[in-house]
Amino acid sequence: MATSSYKERMKAARAEARAKREAEKAEWLRRAMIVAEVRRRSLEAVKASIRDRGDKVSHYSMAQLRAQADALIGPWLVAQARARVEARLNKT
Repeated sequence: MATSSYKERMKAARAEARAKREAEKAEWLRRAMIVAEVRRRSLEAVKASIRDRGDKVSHYSMAQLRAQADALIGPWLVAQARARVEARLNKT
């Protein structure tokens, strides 16, 4: 087998580097989607609990809502969000 030329080696190296960058970007995007989904679901749960008590959501500041939502985040919510994101990514 003949050795590959410099041009072929550089082309392969660039392709490998590009594949690595794209994989890292996809992983970062997946994690960002999970975080966003967790925050969205926790905020929805807090708003639903406020409405169930008969209060209006507009009586609470966004900081109060966010503090309550952050306290609500747990492993079960992260697992639900991860499953939903994975299903969404596998669908496309």
